[in-house]
Amino acid sequence: MLMAEDHRRVRVPQTVEPNPSLLLEEDGGSVDSLLAALNRVRSALDRERAEAPALAAELLALSPEAREEQLRREPRFHNWGVCELLLARSLEKEAGPPGAAHLAALALTGADLLDPSRHAPPVVADLKARAWAAAGEARLRQGDLPGVEDALRSAASCLAQGTGDLLVEGRLLEFEARVRRHQGRSGEAAALLKMAAARYREIGDGELLARVLAEREAILRQNPARPSS
Repeated sequence: MLMAEDHRRVRVPQTVEPNPSLLLEEDGGSVDSLLAALNRVRSALDRERAEAPALAAELLALSPEAREEQLRREPRFHNWGVCELLLARSLEKEAGPPGAAHLAALALTGADLLDPSRHAPPVVADLKARAWAAAGEARLRQGDLPGVEDALRSAASCLAQGTGDLLVEGRLLEFEARVRRHQGRSGEAAALLKMAAARYREIGDGELLARVLAEREAILRQNPARPSS
């Protein structure tokens, strides 16, 4: 259970914020300095998200072969909102497995190019974990099981470097559960979903909690002899 190897239980909102303790140290140690630094980061993020739709549309108007080169070459595409939009597009059914894999890879490239002075590395690691999971989902639909396992390992590595966001962790546990169920390892899948449910219960997301509990119950009904732990 790759995602279960990270045992932190820190509840951190899934927002893009710097590490307050680092900002406090960098800005002279005063609360006023910290608040000013936080406001600067939030303003920069708002600008990036406002610019992202046009930038993403421009990037996606290119041929798939040209997109990565343009993304790497043009700093204006090194934008948090662009990464978010690429990741969201990769999860749409209309993308299809090859398209989803391509978009997830672009999101990963974009995340690698983000300026660490504007985006805290642990939050970028959360984004990368989500993008690796999206890439793995596409590979699973393509039947690329070795590629799926590579994506799982990469997602787990990014998760270990992230903020401890329980929502991200729960979603990755769900992804691994789907992989294990596809492999016929229903007992492991049920156990992973139980852990995901615990994350969603802690953050108070009733919709996600109900979904994973229903999926786990379906697995247990289909495999009554399997362990339910």
